[in-house]
Amino acid sequence: MNPRLSHAICLGLISTLLAFATWIYPQLPDLVPSHWNSQGQVDGYMAKPWGVFLLPALTVGIYLMFLVLPLISPHGFRMEKFGNVVRLFQTVMVLFMSLVAVTALLAARGDDVPVSNITLGGTGMLLLVLGNYMGKVRKNFFIGIRTPWTLASDEVWTRTHRLGGWMFSAGGLLLMLGSFSALDTRLILTVVVIVALVPVAYSFLLYRRLEGLGPDRDDT
Repeated sequence: MNPRLSHAICLGLISTLLAFATWIYPQLPDLVPSHWNSQGQVDGYMAKPWGVFLLPALTVGIYLMFLVLPLISPHGFRMEKFGNVVRLFQTVMVLFMSLVAVTALLAARGDDVPVSNITLGGTGMLLLVLGNYMGKVRKNFFIGIRTPWTLASDEVWTRTHRLGGWMFSAGGLLLMLGSFSALDTRLILTVVVIVALVPVAYSFLLYRRLEGLGPDRDDT
């Protein structure tokens, strides 16, 4: 993704989100709903101003984090070689956080907003994008399926991320389907956890098959 376009979209979303939070602030109660259960019922509150500006602050933090990570990557694990993918992930994450923040603030004001459905659909969109581009992520310490076995082997990294891309895409589609249907949210989230764990287990099994787990040859 073009750097200028990515930064323009992110800064535009963040500016709009901060302006919206400032505008809606007087309309919100002193205790702002901060968490919803799987049935869409509020089960957590946070006092002003944290309850209003926490999610916008986290959105800013995510944007800045993606700016810093390429600068602190060690040699041999630089992120510039897949910088377009990093910027795409940055943009999609800021978009997702902005969507969640606006939804939460509208619900806190008392608007009839389907928080669980929107959050579920947004998470599905995020996983779908990550899954489609995960195969283009090269070995690094910050983004991707970073297990001891993927970091130790280029082959394991590549094949694990190929599988992870399919798994994340499938999980994303399932979440998006769940956001428009009567599927049990807990069942969907359980499936997503499985989707996230399968590539981790696969990386271990693949490394064991390709490299083995015995002592280093130098040690023997």
